[in-house]
Amino acid sequence: MRSLLLLCLALPLTSLTACDQADDSAPILVDTEAYMDREVLVGLAPGARLAELEAAYGLTTMDTVGAIQLARLRIPEEGRVKEVAELLRSDRRVAFAEPNYIVRASAVPNDSYAGLQWNMEVAGVWEAHDIADGSGVVVAVLDTGVSRGPDGLNDVLQGYDFYYDDTDPSDMVGHGTHVSGTIAAATDNGQGVAGVAPGASILPVKVLSDSGYGDLSSIIKGIVWAADNGADIINMSLGSPSYSSGMEDAVNYAASKGVLIVAATGNEFSSSVGYPAAFDKVLAVGASRYDGTRSGYSNRGEGIFITAPGGDLSSDQNGDGYADGILQETRERSDWQYLFYEGTSMATPHVAGAAAVIASMGVSDPDEIASILASSARDMGDPGYDTTYGYGDLDLAAAVAAVDGAATDPDPAVDPDPAVDPDPVTDPDPATEPAADETPPTISGVSGYVDGRSFTIQWVTDEPADSYLNFEDYGIYGDDTPTTSHSVTLTGATGTTYYFTIESTDEAGNKASTGTYYITL
Repeated sequence: MRSLLLLCLALPLTSLTACDQADDSAPILVDTEAYMDREVLVGLAPGARLAELEAAYGLTTMDTVGAIQLARLRIPEEGRVKEVAELLRSDRRVAFAEPNYIVRASAVPNDSYAGLQWNMEVAGVWEAHDIADGSGVVVAVLDTGVSRGPDGLNDVLQGYDFYYDDTDPSDMVGHGTHVSGTIAAATDNGQGVAGVAPGASILPVKVLSDSGYGDLSSIIKGIVWAADNGADIINMSLGSPSYSSGMEDAVNYAASKGVLIVAATGNEFSSSVGYPAAFDKVLAVGASRYDGTRSGYSNRGEGIFITAPGGDLSSDQNGDGYADGILQETRERSDWQYLFYEGTSMATPHVAGAAAVIASMGVSDPDEIASILASSARDMGDPGYDTTYGYGDLDLAAAVAAVDGAATDPDPAVDPDPAVDPDPVTDPDPATEPAADETPPTISGVSGYVDGRSFTIQWVTDEPADSYLNFEDYGIYGDDTPTTSHSVTLTGATGTTYYFTIESTDEAGNKASTGTYYITL
């Protein structure tokens, strides 16, 4: 049932007014992180004996990852996961201890059907195929599994299912198959859709369940196994907001073996990149639309490396009559279909496939591949690197041309003299120039409502402006499209108080902000 959202203890949001935050009224946030019941992941210090920890704390070993000295342990009682992890961290025999956080796929699937792949065009894939197609490169897809449909993938290697612990990594959800198709769908076979690197081999590593969720332990084991079993590139279209020492150790292990790792930034419109994308050894991929601008759901922030087509099912920017999702063959409810999906999950395999194409041209060093992708990307947003687009939007045609030597400088004999302005323009008289806009936008009409754990905040500005909710401790969420009408819907935790201001920036760069509001779900 939809209910009114309360503000300042008594006022409903339909009559919302700003209020000062009292010094003694800081919110007490509940634990909203999702992790496996009664499970902790422990990294052993050098020389430590697992049996001693079991005896000291009443723990039971579930499994281990010997290459990085990590153990998954069951604790004796429910509801004490974080307490036990904190206790273990104080033990000198423990390098780190953490909950076995749940990790989910980053896609937002949709069952629309059409036959156009605008994403391949805007990412420069068609031109790149004239030179290279990823042949000889192995891409491990850590996901819900991989299945081969009627259109299919050219080469699927024997993989493993770490979630259900068997040798059948079949995909019962469709997410991993959709991702794999973007990387290496069979191309020029007279039917269906194409992939970015159709010559690449797919190594299926099932780390998520048949409902699209998984846990750190499965993913950690999957990363290590992929690195030990021939992967040149690892694609992880999955993520969690929670940092994990165990996952970082696994990522570093794979990187030490020369594996390039690519992961999704996440779909929460957050100002921070999720994990594992946020790790230093991972290329973090955000999602872009047909016009190259950031997709509204795509996370951004420090550490984002690049954006790539992830889709926008709410628009049809190219006017082809279909929503701008990413089209691939996949299976939903046992039926093979061509479906549009959107998400940073869909953006990530574009970059993994692009890396495979570059690697197939003889560039084996992951850092060199990353440098080529960064230097060839189409610069978006602020000039140079920025925290919304990273180094820019993927341009595989430019990357391949750079490697192939096709991109050459103009003939110096006909280059204009850089010291001479070929078309000098006289600056207008400053006295006749219009006065610069120095008036910040006004923010008004704030209202909202609650529907279960979701809450929606709405407001208007008197001129087109980017406008955001800036939450204390959580960062910025909002609308970066210059407009006058703004609405943000978020999901919170029942019984939690959230503090935020509303901030707006007009097209001239003038900024405005409100006083502090707080809401209690």
